[in-house]
Amino acid sequence: MMTTFHRLPADLLGGLAASSGGVASSEALADAQLSKQLLLIADLLRRWPGPAAERDHVVALLEAARRAAPAAAARVLGSPEVGAWIAIVSRALEQGRAERADLLHIGAVAAPACAAAGVDAETEAPVRDGAVALPGIGRLTVGEASSARVTVAAGNLIVDAGHGPIAIGELGNDERWQPLRLLRAGDGGLRAVLALDDVDPYRHGYHAPPAPRLSPAEFLRWQDLFTEAWQLLAEHVPDRAAEVAAGLRALVPLQPDGHSSRSATIRHLYGVFGLTLPPTAADFAVTLVHEYQHAKLSAVLNLVQLSDPADERRYFAPWRTDPRPLAGLLQGVYAFAGVADTWRALRGADGVADAAEQEFADARLHVDRSLATLESSDALTPTGRQFATRLRQFTDGLLAEPVSDAAARRAQRHHDDIHQRWLAANTA
Repeated sequence: MMTTFHRLPADLLGGLAASSGGVASSEALADAQLSKQLLLIADLLRRWPGPAAERDHVVALLEAARRAAPAAAARVLGSPEVGAWIAIVSRALEQGRAERADLLHIGAVAAPACAAAGVDAETEAPVRDGAVALPGIGRLTVGEASSARVTVAAGNLIVDAGHGPIAIGELGNDERWQPLRLLRAGDGGLRAVLALDDVDPYRHGYHAPPAPRLSPAEFLRWQDLFTEAWQLLAEHVPDRAAEVAAGLRALVPLQPDGHSSRSATIRHLYGVFGLTLPPTAADFAVTLVHEYQHAKLSAVLNLVQLSDPADERRYFAPWRTDPRPLAGLLQGVYAFAGVADTWRALRGADGVADAAEQEFADARLHVDRSLATLESSDALTPTGRQFATRLRQFTDGLLAEPVSDAAARRAQRHHDDIHQRWLAANTA
């Protein structure tokens, strides 16, 4: 399977360093992620535990899909669902814990790729807990079996686990079928379509377990709040909305702990993050930007090195209680630069202005002070120093925005209080 050598052009890297980057950067990072995932799939196939003919059959299906419709196949093979499976099974192989079903899941990947590309195919997919999961499509309950045959014919998927063929497209509201549901919002050039993934077996790995299948009423609550959040982004920060729409593919709902909303991005996955349902549309909008900032920077770090990995020093970050390595501090600065910019814009939104003013004042001060720590470090690479310089230019623009004296004073007190508590907890 062919891949491409990727190097971010200076203008795209500069745009990303200035906190945003735009649609072109999001697309370039997605292309790089696809090549990375193809390389990792090739590595998994080299370690195939079964007969060579079985492996070669899967390779032939993937190559046929990529030849027939490269963009459609890439959409599947570069998806975060496939990326999550690759990451988990690769770690399991390194630790000697991989099960045959983990590797057989490549058949479940090949079937949607062939269906998307219009290639007829037949492959084998594992059955877990009585169900077959097809990445990007959904989960089908099939009963007791270890594996199932998945046939692709004229773009249709048919699953047979020994109890008779089941045509996915004919199931409708059949309780055996749990389709991957989509969040939709916006119109025109700023439409957003995101999968709300509560079915994929490899959607875990966050700081909280993934939520089980959402009820229709729960899904509707997500959809309603997402619609409001997207309207805020599209109206007040359209450039960020455009790049989120271009690069973000899915959200994974997490189980709430009953106290606060949470969100997280997994470093090796691009285009997806996990979260509990935010309390307000404004919080949802900011969370989309925040976590996509993390995803962008992690994807950049697959292509360029910004800090010295040998640096073992730890630093204060106002958004964390633990000392952070320089790379972690850079992640936080970059994410909160986007957060500050979004709250800045939301000061013009009805019903949000007062809260947004204080959030903006807090976030930009955190970014300013933490970026100063980065700038004074001798552990940034030459490219890392250039990145920090562009980020400083963006941050100085945020600092030039007027805020009320009261908000500025509260932000300073808040920052000082966090720093003092951090020092008390982390200074021997």
